[in-house]
Amino acid sequence: MTEQMNKQWDGLTVTGELRIGVYYSGLRHKRFTLRVGMAGDLVAAQELHPDGPFQLVTLEVYRRQLLSLGDIPPEALTTELLRENLAETDLAVIADADAALEKKLAPPSAATPTGDASNTPSSDKATD
Repeated sequence: MTEQMNKQWDGLTVTGELRIGVYYSGLRHKRFTLRVGMAGDLVAAQELHPDGPFQLVTLEVYRRQLLSLGDIPPEALTTELLRENLAETDLAVIADADAALEKKLAPPSAATPTGDASNTPSSDKATD
């Protein structure tokens, strides 16, 4: 099942390292693998926490996206564990990894266009 899961997310993950890590079973776990977010992640998070604050829903979404966090067993990687043991700075690391993954997967047409700098007013004044 793990190998099959890895194939499902092949090319759709990013690996990173938390600054502080999540304390579990006597150790701080820092290395993580985050998969691309799916529509169902947000839907499920909102269903689980219909009246919860935005931050709790976001934490639930990231928990669903985390394929691994150190040596923490998947069944122990709960929203409650993250809520109690994930530093805000590490939450920002995960958010940055998620944004980097989305950028990496964006189609080339979504990239910043090149060559537009020559059409700026400053370049027109430079030729005067």
